Amino acid sequence: MNGQLPFAERACFGAGQAKSGTTLLIALLDGHPQLLVLPEETAYFPTALNKFGQRGRRAQFEYLTGEALSRILFGGPAEWEKADYSHFPAGEFRARFEEAAFAPANAGRDLLVLMMEAYAATVGMPVERIVRWVEKTPANRRFIPQILQRFPRAKILLTLRDPRAILAAQIALEKTRRTREFSVYYCVSHWLQAARLAVRTAAGELPALVTRYEDLVTAPEAAMRRVCEFLEIQFHRDVVLRPTKAGKPWGGNSAMARDFTGITAERTESWRGELTQDEIGWVEWHCRELMGRFGYKPILSRRKLLRHWAQPIRHERPKQFLKSRWYSVRDRVLGPRNK
Repeated sequence: MNGQLPFAERACFGAGQAKSGTTLLIALLDGHPQLLVLPEETAYFPTALNKFGQRGRRAQFEYLTGEALSRILFGGPAEWEKADYSHFPAGEFRARFEEAAFAPANAGRDLLVLMMEAYAATVGMPVERIVRWVEKTPANRRFIPQILQRFPRAKILLTLRDPRAILAAQIALEKTRRTREFSVYYCVSHWLQAARLAVRTAAGELPALVTRYEDLVTAPEAAMRRVCEFLEIQFHRDVVLRPTKAGKPWGGNSAMARDFTGITAERTESWRGELTQDEIGWVEWHCRELMGRFGYKPILSRRKLLRHWAQPIRHERPKQFLKSRWYSVRDRVLGPRNK
């Protein structure tokens, strides 16, 4: 049915939280013959529209091709992850996208749709074969109303993961990347945003499907069958259980810098041996009320959580410590800024 929709209405957006499995899920869909999957994030709604929208199409185009993580598809450098796109015709993709973006006949058309059409032409995928085109940016979780206003027939793929595992992964990333801006507040607030969307999805309020990271890596066939059914595409076992990017096998995106050749459940419970009691307590103090709804059982006593809340977390600098505690108290008193 979706294949009969105009191309612009066949949108699907991946959303969730960083390190919650969004990249893995999209990589498992990458090679599906009925899907057009952009393998890198565009931050189209968070940045291209909301920051550069008032600056005009040229500014948006330059952001997508030169600053967003999608820049690697146009020949730009990768952010952190080792990614090999030497097989991908980046110059051709940029030329096609630029021509479409600034053609007078396309002045009123959505720039992301033009980007996806250019990608389809570059990889040689007939538009009539595409049931859904897929863009993944974890921060899409904050822009679901705007997404559905712009693309009313869109579907949302939402991922969720144990918030304690999220914190462990973020601590490991900070140890490697040393950004000096690590925020434990964002670890829990982003999880709560995704969890609230999952609650709304369960209530039938959103055209979304929730996939837990733990289910994706421990029972991938069952999880991917649900995803294919939701997207109204055929389940091809030999395709959707092998992660790829732009058609090339993808070896994973581990916070511990491990290389994988496929799906692995290695990291599902490793947080138990990686986090301190204070770090576990910080997460459970904020997320406890919703964790149980998704099978994430708290392990610490509720009465002692405040003591853990006050302790600094590894890699947390004084400025980030103060901001995180202030934001935490603010949310408790005034409610979260972005639900």
